Amino acid sequence: MEIKPIINDTLEALGSKIETELGGLLDCQLALSPPQTSLVSKEQFFAQSGKKLVMTRMSVSGDREGELYVFCQLRDAVTLGGILIMLPPAELEKRVKMEEFSDEEADAFGEIANILSGDLNAAFEDIHPDKLHFKKTGLEIVIPSKVKPLEAEPFPPGTFVLASYGMNLDGKPLKEMQLLFPAGLLGIEIPATEEKPVEESFVPATELPSEASADAKTVIRPATAGEPAGKEVQSGEAIEPAEAGEAKPVVLVVAAETESAGLLIEVLMENGWQAKLLGGKENFKDVLQDCGGDVRGIILVMGEIEDQSLAAAIKLRSAFGKSVPLVAAGSHWTRSTVLQAVKYGIRDILVLPASAEEILEKASEHFNPNHS
Repeated sequence: MEIKPIINDTLEALGSKIETELGGLLDCQLALSPPQTSLVSKEQFFAQSGKKLVMTRMSVSGDREGELYVFCQLRDAVTLGGILIMLPPAELEKRVKMEEFSDEEADAFGEIANILSGDLNAAFEDIHPDKLHFKKTGLEIVIPSKVKPLEAEPFPPGTFVLASYGMNLDGKPLKEMQLLFPAGLLGIEIPATEEKPVEESFVPATELPSEASADAKTVIRPATAGEPAGKEVQSGEAIEPAEAGEAKPVVLVVAAETESAGLLIEVLMENGWQAKLLGGKENFKDVLQDCGGDVRGIILVMGEIEDQSLAAAIKLRSAFGKSVPLVAAGSHWTRSTVLQAVKYGIRDILVLPASAEEILEKASEHFNPNHS
């Protein structure tokens, strides 16, 4: 079974877009080699290396539905995230050596993943005949030696299209960035007679090393109220709005101009949250007390990304602490303002104007009302 030329053309265009967009975000010279593509099994992919990987999970919708998995080595993820948040060279070198992928690096690398999803959308829209839309849904640290080929984590076995891009950052070679598409997602039909031998070639679980019984991955997700940032949870943990009859957790919408908050309030209230609109001049500690401490998240609407808006972010973070996710919503984001937002404790960014679906996606990801 061959990979169609249109797939190779799309992936080559994607590499060019990543060079431009991600290189611009990092303010570095980023060079990607033309992608090397092949069909691989889950076992074959994870047999390539024993090094820790950061996997970005992306949902795919449109003409076909499924998931895409983007991999880079953990040290490279720390490097890229550290450059984005402008770590001093000595501190960056230390964190890379220690493979320190803390909340700070994870948040920064999440922004890089958002750039990648945008480049994927643009490349597929420009070239590929199928309409596919990509959205980042999470980051996971994966240890290849602990992945069980026949099990469903971090994804089920099957046949995949692997696209590998060699990376060079300011003249320094990095390890490959690898995209793993389920073959069917790209319209490649694998006959059952071809699938069976691949699955039978897997090493039985009883023959794996004893350490393979450990969890195959760590899932990194934003903290919810009452738990520390970066808490490890099991894959598949439900994120759902509060059921009817339950007390609705509060999400604060802080907006100097109330008309810009209308759709935010509407989407939150229709999906299980109690939305409270603030003008930004309130005593936030009093607001927290009035809410009985049950504030699950904050959306700070910024007309302009400036000192006054960032001062509001500081006050909110001081009053509510790091355990309450703070999302900034605005229409004019640049690399500089993204960096400022991260430094001032903002967990994620919502680009305005946003659709109801995009607002709900951010709310579900960060303000999950059923988690305690």
